[in-house]
Amino acid sequence: MKRPKNEAGFTFPEMLVVLLIVSVITALAFAGFKPVKHTIVKKMFINQLENDLYLAQTDAISRQTNVYVQFFRQSNMYAIFEARKNATIVKRRLPEGIKMFENGSFHSYAIGPDGNVTQFGTLYFQSGQEQIKLVTHIGSGRFYVEE
Repeated sequence: MKRPKNEAGFTFPEMLVVLLIVSVITALAFAGFKPVKHTIVKKMFINQLENDLYLAQTDAISRQTNVYVQFFRQSNMYAIFEARKNATIVKRRLPEGIKMFENGSFHSYAIGPDGNVTQFGTLYFQSGQEQIKLVTHIGSGRFYVEE
């Protein structure tokens, strides 16, 4: 028994066109995820850095001791440790895609028992094409991270 022409289904070229359209739409959808991931990693890094520095300041005040914050450019990490016990409080590697610049004005500083810092300055980070700036103010112990 022969089928009528209108019930024969789709032809091979029609299937290829549909498959091409679906492939292009899928590729365009996934192309937008990489910038979103980069933005999330950058925001999480800034948040983590701020939280770690607040932790260092709080620890120095509550334990009435000096706490040191040190940035290691070669190994792309930072560490926070207590002077009295020589114990590491935090040791973190920077996320992939974020690097420290060589032209920052400090590599380390101490936070005293009163919460004040011994050194002020700016430390720069590179995240893709964007620059992140950590600024520490003299004496007061205040800092901010700017995108």
